[in-house]
Amino acid sequence: MQSAIQGLKRSTSVKTLVIGGLILILLIPVSMIKGVVHDRDSIHQQARHDIMRSWGNEQLIAGPVLIVPFTLRHFNSNGGEIIEESRLYLLPESLNFDTRVNPEIRYRGLHKVPIYSAAISIDGEFNSPNIELLGIETARIHWDKASVAIFVSDARAIAETPVIDINDKARKFEAGGQQFFGDMPPPIIAPIGALIDSASAEQTVHFSMTLHVNGSDSLRFTPLGDTTRVSMSSDWSSPSFLGNYLPKSRQITGDGFTADWQIASLGRALPWQWTDRLRPVAQAHQSAFGVNFYLPVSLYQLTLRATKYAVLFIGLSFVAYFLFEVMANLRLHPLQYLLVGFSNAIFYLLLLSLAEHIGFGWAYLVSASASAGLIAGYSAAVLSGRKRGLMMALILAGLYSFLYMTLKAESYALLAGAIGLWITLALVMYLTRRIDFYAQANSVAND
Repeated sequence: MQSAIQGLKRSTSVKTLVIGGLILILLIPVSMIKGVVHDRDSIHQQARHDIMRSWGNEQLIAGPVLIVPFTLRHFNSNGGEIIEESRLYLLPESLNFDTRVNPEIRYRGLHKVPIYSAAISIDGEFNSPNIELLGIETARIHWDKASVAIFVSDARAIAETPVIDINDKARKFEAGGQQFFGDMPPPIIAPIGALIDSASAEQTVHFSMTLHVNGSDSLRFTPLGDTTRVSMSSDWSSPSFLGNYLPKSRQITGDGFTADWQIASLGRALPWQWTDRLRPVAQAHQSAFGVNFYLPVSLYQLTLRATKYAVLFIGLSFVAYFLFEVMANLRLHPLQYLLVGFSNAIFYLLLLSLAEHIGFGWAYLVSASASAGLIAGYSAAVLSGRKRGLMMALILAGLYSFLYMTLKAESYALLAGAIGLWITLALVMYLTRRIDFYAQANSVAND
């Protein structure tokens, strides 16, 4: 009976099952660490939203749109005359945005958020409307009540009250207070009736203005012109171009970027003119485009990615210990395996806590060194030799180096991880190819 119990203790099959069970047990603290990462990321997102709410949200700029009131006259079934007030909307023939974006990083505690202030020079022209196509009498168009509307998704973040020049005459904008069409936010309005005359139906209306706006994360434009041109420059070195249109040309350096778009009206979701009775239902923002002021993958995302490899680290450490047992005829207690597993798991907690203070790169180096050093020192004692402790340190150094390169290779992370796992499995199979595990068990039974 006693020999049978001793045989079970020394059985490689039983040891393998015990190691598998320990790995499953260690998934519990790893999952708890993942929960801590999610909690810290939630706090980061809350800090981000607080800064955005105070400074300015993501900005979408659309317009200007020329709005001209007019009256419609028609008769009811009794022959009575009915006068109806309506509005005519005109989009620009040409529309140009020259944008300079000054980004910066704002901090809320340990958390950082990219914000910007943008100076947007806007100019272009409106052509005369096609009155016959709209069925409007020229005499019933009230050019003296005309206005220009600009749509800004977060108008409260406009830094200065903008002024528009119409045919070299200036007028300030004011709050519009209502939504005019589609999915556009309430606009700011500049009454320009005093700047044009009734002959404007046959004229081209030139406009120019400068819009100073604060925002965060992204800046987008809606191409409302028959031809829309946007040029943008910034000191931000990692832009991400988004929306329905990519830049016609762009240049990105370590000092910033420049980008230029030119978009024809064929991709625009709106006609060039319409009235209240023929109001379009298109979602104008669907054709928006612009720049996201991209931050490299956050430390919380990197840490969460790292925890996905925890099973690999714990499993390979256990495999190394198991091979030392088999090849050097050692006997290790499951508690010793468990302590090594906890040492691997605590690496991720060290990484997260240090990264919030000294950055991910340095935190990774310190955490990996601390974890590998702890396991190597412990291994030198329990494996009865400094050389074996050094071998464990080299194994862990290789694993941590592989993980770091995988985390930093954003586009090739999956490929690098798959290749690394294949190489690791191949190495374990190669090292164990000549071990007769049944012979190990038989020798124990004979003893």
